Amino acid sequence: NTMPAIDPARMADVTALSKLREPELRRLGRISSPMIRRRGEGGFRPVEWEEAFQHMTERIQSIDPKRLAFYLVSRGTVNETYYVAQKVARFLGSNHIDNSARVCHAPSTTALKYATGFAATTCSYQDMIGTDLLVFFGSNPANNQPVVMKYLHHAKQQGTKVALVNTFREPGMEKYWVPSNLKSALLGTRISDAFFQIQPGGDIAFINGVLKHLLENGWIDREFIKERTIDWPLLEKELLRQPFEALEKDAGASREQMLAFARMYAAAKSAVFVWSMGITMHRHGVDNVKAIANLALARGMVGRPKTGLMAIRGHSGV
Repeated sequence: NTMPAIDPARMADVTALSKLREPELRRLGRISSPMIRRRGEGGFRPVEWEEAFQHMTERIQSIDPKRLAFYLVSRGTVNETYYVAQKVARFLGSNHIDNSARVCHAPSTTALKYATGFAATTCSYQDMIGTDLLVFFGSNPANNQPVVMKYLHHAKQQGTKVALVNTFREPGMEKYWVPSNLKSALLGTRISDAFFQIQPGGDIAFINGVLKHLLENGWIDREFIKERTIDWPLLEKELLRQPFEALEKDAGASREQMLAFARMYAAAKSAVFVWSMGITMHRHGVDNVKAIANLALARGMVGRPKTGLMAIRGHSGV
């Protein structure tokens, strides 16, 4: 962080700080030294590093190791930091250690292991370039994974169609300026070709509606399903039990929108499905990912070039 250091006097009044919005707080600058606020004090005051370390040491040592937990965020954290952190936890007698990487995509690893036999993404960024259809569920790469946007720019140059299934129409996914490409940096790159708005938690209902349309119109790959999947008839039986009226209500999207997506998908000879925190951060996150996997398997969009299931993290550099 290269911002100027915050004036310590601003930290002395927590009440005043609490009235500022997040952008205003950020503009105050970076915290350049340890600060402490003791019980009864109106704000924070700067302290020497030695005092800060001593205070933390005393507090940690006063806690029963069985009640001591460590949690690491993953953005910008390298493997060496994780290694040292888990060693410190064990040194202090605690086995309670976790990190946001597990929380973010534990649903993905569980669901992909169940659906494909491998708890990992089945393709790479390169497969985005030149695929017929690229679908984003619960993702906003323009804000959270800007490196991906370079690949989207090249994909669009090769004719890839991009569909978004989300609760909000992200402006950055409409048009994006890729700084590493002169033309895009000057004129921008049109990203999305279709946007399908659903309500929070409506992903499974939307996907099941799309699957019903695929089945009704004969737009699935029966040969792939017969040779490469198991228990597919159980899925079809379950879909028959779900009326479109209920799916529309749960998805927050119309039957016509589901059909429009199904037609777009049916016209594609290759497709890559991408998702992020908008899919996994639910109580039913595993089922969300399983539904996306079912959508890919319905037309054999796994195991070939320019196809696949891709879970991307919440931020670049994670």
